[in-house]
Amino acid sequence: MPRDPVLTGYARALLDMAEAENAVGVVEQDLFRLRDLLRANPQLLEFLKNPNLKREGKRQALAELFEGRVHSLVLGWLLTLQDSDRVGRLPAIIEEFIRLAAEVRQTVAGEVITARPLEETVLEQMASALTRALGKNVHLYQRVDPSVLGGAIIKVGEQVIDGSLRYKLQQLQQQLAPSH
Repeated sequence: MPRDPVLTGYARALLDMAEAENAVGVVEQDLFRLRDLLRANPQLLEFLKNPNLKREGKRQALAELFEGRVHSLVLGWLLTLQDSDRVGRLPAIIEEFIRLAAEVRQTVAGEVITARPLEETVLEQMASALTRALGKNVHLYQRVDPSVLGGAIIKVGEQVIDGSLRYKLQQLQQQLAPSH
């Protein structure tokens, strides 16, 4: 299936700017977080897509939400998407950015979610193990989420390995639940 040139264009523009500022990793991590935020709060995207709201109000909302919380390149990019009425395609553009960044690095991007921050050496060991297992260079980004409780959730592409204590407790709860 051919790639959408609009998605690729916006993703490539952000990638080029991030490369120029040597900030690809930071920008990509911000986009992982933004993707998760949009998945958890679909009403945010609906608000930004609403044609009945003024553009300036949406710009102000974006600035208030993200200023100081994401890299300045990401905020400027979000405002550009809003100005050009492309913010509705934000999830797909984020995925395209992640794909392009991985292609440039000749790696696949992954995410490890833990209850507490991992030491860099542990993160590198996990990436090495995943690289061997998948046969592709894996670059892992870390996200801390206390609700994981312990263990880790690892996402690489469409694959998810849930070794979190939260998941194990949910499984145990289901096994112990009385069946009717």
